[in-house]
Parts: sequence; structure tokens; C-alpha cells
Amino acid sequence: MRFVDIDLLALPVGWPERASAALNDLRAEVAQAEATAHAAGADPSAARRAAITNGLKMPAREKIWRDLAPSLATLRKGKCWYSESRNSASDKNIDHFRPKNRVDGEPVHEGYWWLAFTWRNFRYSSQWCNQRRVDRANGTSGGKLDQFPLCPAGVRAHAEAADIDLELPELLDPVDPSDWKLLTFRPDGHPTPAAGPGSLEHQRAAKSIDVYHLHCRELVEDRRVVAGTIQRIVQDLEVLRPRIDDAKARSLYKAREKDLLRAIHPDSEYSAAALAYTRAEIYKLELGHQVRREWLEEILN
Repeated sequence: MRFVDIDLLALPVGWPERASAALNDLRAEVAQAEATAHAAGADPSAARRAAITNGLKMPAREKIWRDLAPSLATLRKGKCWYSESRNSASDKNIDHFRPKNRVDGEPVHEGYWWLAFTWRNFRYSSQWCNQRRVDRANGTSGGKLDQFPLCPAGVRAHAEAADIDLELPELLDPVDPSDWKLLTFRPDGHPTPAAGPGSLEHQRAAKSIDVYHLHCRELVEDRRVVAGTIQRIVQDLEVLRPRIDDAKARSLYKAREKDLLRAIHPDSEYSAAALAYTRAEIYKLELGHQVRREWLEEILN
């Protein structure tokens, strides 16, 4: 996961108007269904829920958020915002960060239907992170679906008038400038919380790994390959650096330096893992002593 500046999203011409009209129509349908139920002596809350579900399932309305997929994809060069996987052969989903039609574990919640057409609520996601998957062979499961747990101090918003800023989401959010830093990665490719056990930051990262299925075998294997790549680049730089006065060696050194900078660039696949692996290479053991590679730190800075 890397920070995604969603404020840079370029909305297609006419999209805001379509989204606004769809929400206004849905509001009217929900209000009408509730009023009709009252008049008929029926259950108004059941009528509301049915109107919300049916309203959100209309193909023309689903198309509104799907039409934003190309624009959302460009913000991180086609990568999933949760896993950083590009996996070009796999379809991507537009995840509603706050679920639009129900909230897992909250049976009376109607879902954040009033945010169904709000672009700030959209996250570009791989199916592995967004849809429920169980990998029995490797002992993992995950997929966000309708999950949206809150931290203990969070106050759940149940209606459009509520303040969602009071919610304190437990899941790490790629559009938050700090959240991505709460994850790090082991050399074997497994994700792990960056903060120590017992902290809220640790809890949020651990929960996000499970919910987004960041520990699924495919992602772990891909990151393990990145770890090997970073190790080889650093080894090459270390061999070439003492010979940097030689023109050919300097040229090779610069080429490998570019390889490293490309690997950790936020638009590169698994760049957060590449950055973590590079930072881990700053210190090495030499004759039983820990030695700091200051030159590598300078590249990162």
C-alpha cells in the first residue's frame, strides 16, 4: 500500500452531475418507500432497505462508479490501491471504502448508501483484496466485501446527517497520507505491522492484512521476488561503488541506482515492500559488527 492522492482525480465531463442526480433520485425513492409503508401499516425500515438495495442495483447507477475506473486507475498506474499488485490479467473492482448497502457485523445498518456516488469513497481494488476468497491449501482467507470495522473510540455513522469524521476506521486507508507506513514486509514476502504489538497501529495493520488478504500466497510470492531483486541491486552497487572513478563502472553504478529508484517509486508494483527491503539493507554484518551503508541511506534520502 502507498499513499494515493485522490484529490488529483480527474472527473470525466458530466460525471458529477450524473452522480448528483442519481443520489437525489435514490433519496426520493427511499423517502417514497418509507412513506408508502407507513400509510399501509407495513414496516418502514424494511421498505427503506428494499428501496436502497433495488436502487443501487440499477445497471445505470452501477455504471456511474464503474465509469470512474479508468480515472482511478491512473492515480497509481493501474495498481490495486490495497496490495500494489498490477495483475493486468485480473479484473479490478471499484470498492466503496464505506460499504454502500450493508455493513458486516452491523445488522441494523443500511450501509452508507448516501456515499454510493461519492468519488472520495471509491478505492481501486484487485478482486483478491475486495472479494471474499478462501485459500485452504495455504491457510489464508480474506477479501473486504462489506467489512468496515471501527477503532474502539469510533462513532458509527448510521445516517446521511451523521459526521463520518468521528468514525475512526480500523482498516488502513490508502488515501490517508500516513496509513501506508503502518505496514512493513518480511524478506519472505509476508506483510506485518510496522508498529509493536499492543498498539492501536499494530491492531489496525494486522486487521488490514487479514481483511484485504494481503497475506495470500500470490502476493507473498511476488514480494519475495522483489526482496531478491533489491538484494541483488544493493550487492551490485556495493561492488561497483569503490570503482566509481572508472567511467565504465560509474555508468554501471548509475544504471543500478536507477533500477533501485524505479523499484521504490510509488508507482512501481510492490514499491512499499521494495522500500522496506532497501531500508533493511542499510545495515549489514561485517566481521561480526553491524556496519551502516551510509551511501545507501543517501540514495533513499
